[in-house]
Amino acid sequence: MIDFRYHLVSIMAVFLALAVGIVLGAEALPPKVASKLNSEAQRALRQNDQLNAEISQLKSQVATDNQFGTAASGTLLAHLLQGETVVMVTAPGADSGTVSGLTKALQEAGAKLTGTISLAPQFFDTDAATESTLVTTAGQLAPAGVSAPAVPGTQLAGQYAAAKIIASAIMTGDGIPTLTSHQVNAVLNGFGAQGFLQVSDPAGAAALTGQATLAVVVIPGTTSANASSLSAENLTLVELTHALGQAGQAALLAGSLAGSGPGSAINAVTSGGAGVTVTTVDNADSQIGQIIVVQALRQELGPHPGPTAYGVGPGVVPSPAPTSSPAPGTSPSTSPSPSRSPSHSPAGKR
Repeated sequence: MIDFRYHLVSIMAVFLALAVGIVLGAEALPPKVASKLNSEAQRALRQNDQLNAEISQLKSQVATDNQFGTAASGTLLAHLLQGETVVMVTAPGADSGTVSGLTKALQEAGAKLTGTISLAPQFFDTDAATESTLVTTAGQLAPAGVSAPAVPGTQLAGQYAAAKIIASAIMTGDGIPTLTSHQVNAVLNGFGAQGFLQVSDPAGAAALTGQATLAVVVIPGTTSANASSLSAENLTLVELTHALGQAGQAALLAGSLAGSGPGSAINAVTSGGAGVTVTTVDNADSQIGQIIVVQALRQELGPHPGPTAYGVGPGVVPSPAPTSSPAPGTSPSTSPSPSRSPSHSPAGKR
């Protein structure tokens, strides 16, 4: 029987042979080859130092931008959403810092929050039993005059039906509530009883204070390495945002920078894969991004609303703020700047 000492000696012999081979191989390298390898190593080290310096500079710049946003938020946000009501809708895994930052920015802009709806993972389940429950629940809870859409053969029929019914219950298109807070919460409680969502108002009660004119949907804070932007969760979030905007005056999809890249709901919109266009903000985890969310909502209330992608990702608009000069061949816009304090008019979808 071979004992442990035999194995130990064998392993030591292998490592000794490797060490001798490395030493002999290094000594056998031609001087030109060794010199070239040393030069390449030094160049790689210099490039690494340069990249680290650039990263440090960019971090400093981001920190400075956020400091500016914090200092200027009162001026940039004042009265932008005065008289508006906003509901927050969060996906599973939504970044809590993003949600709290957006809540603060919306309140600073004069908006009143009706509360937060936290969607549960089960809401995005696509098995037959869940789809059937969602469709049935949507039909039972539909407010008077509202019918759940029939989407035969669609994998997300239940989610789409629920999105329409939830949107019709929690949103108002002209600022005048069409349902009482009791009726609104009866719909939400029905979905909550099935484990699809949870509700809380600004005071912590398990209810909304009433219907809202605006909505912000916050996507998960991160995406997995192999996530598909056309996943059931992403397509549902996009459809829900669209339904909220149709039932109210405006809605947008917001996310942290880490959660807005490939494989995210925002990427599903900006790539065109979702088939539905809604306004998105991909850097809502930053102070600047939170200001942009408010300004984007204000823009949607203007005379020429239109879905736009805002943030820092490829091909997006940096902010809703007007340009300093008109494009060649055009006249300056006479529409109110989203960074000013326009007079508020609750009549109709503006």
